[in-house]
Amino acid sequence: MQMIITNQSNIAFNYVLPDGQTIAAELDSNIVNTEVLTYSVPKVKSADKQFMQEGETARHTVVITNNSATQLFNLVFRDSMSSGATYVAGSVTVNGVSQPSYDPVAGFPLPSLNPGQAVTVAYDIQANNPLTQTHVTNFATLDYTVDDPVRGNVNFSENTNTVSIEIISNRLTVVKSVDKAYAVKGDTLHYTTVITNTGTLLKSDLVFTDPIPAGTTFVAGSVKIDGAAFPAYNPQTGFALPDLAVGEAVTVEFDVKVN
Repeated sequence: MQMIITNQSNIAFNYVLPDGQTIAAELDSNIVNTEVLTYSVPKVKSADKQFMQEGETARHTVVITNNSATQLFNLVFRDSMSSGATYVAGSVTVNGVSQPSYDPVAGFPLPSLNPGQAVTVAYDIQANNPLTQTHVTNFATLDYTVDDPVRGNVNFSENTNTVSIEIISNRLTVVKSVDKAYAVKGDTLHYTTVITNTGTLLKSDLVFTDPIPAGTTFVAGSVKIDGAAFPAYNPQTGFALPDLAVGEAVTVEFDVKVN
């Protein structure tokens, strides 16, 4: 899409003929045009994923098209990204050609673009592992020069649209403890397991299993979930646990007797 700002002046005036007659007249100036390069040089950024898990990569692509009437030269491409991910070194391509030394943060040159030409820049980002942010936002900046017939060489700097990618985590923590480090025959061992949803997603359909240790016998009816007794449950065969929203935890307890 091009935007051309046009402007023309008009002068209305009177003049008097030698016979005394007054004549009204008007005159238009020439038309001057200013092309708005923001619209004539679209810079479109996209990503191949709407979300990614911890440690996963996403491919970013920026297409720059010169729909203007003038050549763009001295092009320099840079990229700015919020915390939560890093650039993958050596992943930059320009028009499909690998440029392993190019760094999006430091910036790198692009070829001049004649009217009607385009250039495609692509590179990878990788989500931090472990997760540090739940969203990563990213935009690119293009510096370029045009030969303005009025002013000579003029430098411009414009940003692309901003792309946002959600970072997700499926993490759970499972921490088990026992109430005795040493025991003798006939003692009861009380096991406690705390399961916590430390990720960013709901955890559903949880099933708890815990093989009874050799040399012990499960104490029937000893299972508790968050303090509530479940006398029919047996950790050897397993049982269901409630869904865990983000940040929620569930505690499972049961006893065994040393043979």
